[in-house]
Amino acid sequence: MVGSLRAGGSLKTDLVSWIADRYPSLAVLVHPTGDEDAMLEARFPGRVFRHRDWLEAWKAAKCAGFAAAVCDGGLQDPALDGCPAVRLVHPEGPLDARDLLPFGPYRALKPMPRSRERALTVGAEVSGRLDPRDLPPPGTRVHVACAVARPEIFFRELEEVGLRVEERAALADHARFPAALTRRMETDPIPWLVTEKDAFRQKLPSVAKVIRRSLVLSAAAVEAIDRMVSPLLL
Repeated sequence: MVGSLRAGGSLKTDLVSWIADRYPSLAVLVHPTGDEDAMLEARFPGRVFRHRDWLEAWKAAKCAGFAAAVCDGGLQDPALDGCPAVRLVHPEGPLDARDLLPFGPYRALKPMPRSRERALTVGAEVSGRLDPRDLPPPGTRVHVACAVARPEIFFRELEEVGLRVEERAALADHARFPAALTRRMETDPIPWLVTEKDAFRQKLPSVAKVIRRSLVLSAAAVEAIDRMVSPLLL
């Protein structure tokens, strides 16, 4: 499983996708969020199994013939105790309950003890970067809309590559863009940028520019993940 104690900005789903791409025989277990699950299904058709209960998702994967899976979450779920886990540690938290939103029965500020867990530090061992092929030239004036847990990260990344972010529309995580906003995207002379997750949640105007993200892992992180996954496929 891949998890984080911090909601948003931990690169959890990005790492799940990286592992699924590296190991094509793995199923992918995910909650039915309407965006991350759709994004993973588009990347890995026939390998994604959705359910609110991780064990039910795994049962469906086994029935489909899979011998192992990578789970997008579940770090704090006691039903998955004993599974090898990658815990993504973010240097900025979690600090308090606000970092756990949306709060639930399996979210906590401290990790539950696990015998087979490898912590990877975000920004050091695992980092994300915006795909340069999707980005306008530096200095371009842009408007940005996103409905993710930590929109400030996306805004900051765009500014760091030299874009002039003149308007920010930050909605609640997993929210759909209001019709008034999508109509503005169609006619606004300044381009609107959105995350890949937002694009999978809803139909957006063709002029909206989707910004994808790629993942960079240290050699030690790759080795640690390989040591966890390889024995499951024997």
